[in-house]
Amino acid sequence: MSESECAVYKELREREDRAQAAWASFLYRNENKPKLSKKAKRKHQKDEREAYERAHKARLAHVKTCPACKSSS
Repeated sequence: MSESECAVYKELREREDRAQAAWASFLYRNENKPKLSKKAKRKHQKDEREAYERAHKARLAHVKTCPACKSSS
């Protein structure tokens, strides 16, 4: 799919990219930082993953309903 000119799509895509970057940076965090407990680490990772999934689903839902995004696919 080519990139849409829709402003809402671009904002949702940027939100998804930021959420994915936050999740990935947590997964590959610098080992010099203080280590979290295993429980805290699992909770944080779950929160980051869920934020990414919500952003991804919002963007996909927008693409299905937006006429500008539908026409560019």
